[in-house]
Amino acid sequence: MKALRVVSVLILAGCAGATHVVPTGSGTYMVAAHGTMGWSSGPAQKAKAFEEAAAYCKQSGKQLETIDATDTGAGGFGKVSSAEVHFRCVSAPSAK
Repeated sequence: MKALRVVSVLILAGCAGATHVVPTGSGTYMVAAHGTMGWSSGPAQKAKAFEEAAAYCKQSGKQLETIDATDTGAGGFGKVSSAEVHFRCVSAPSAK
């Protein structure tokens, strides 16, 4: 019975995550994140999407500039929380 519970948790955890960064045109991108029913909140998913976006920009030596970010709000039983971040990667300001 315990093994069945562990497998169920792993399957549900595999359903949660962030999408890959998707180009949306003119140097802009979008990444989305979603949780599982009742296991997360929209703001937590937005944080996950921001982390993915920042990592994407950092790999090219740039910084994240947010265009727009939305989330579905508080989670709850039977509700899948999600978020989207629209962004661009910009050059880091020079240190003086």
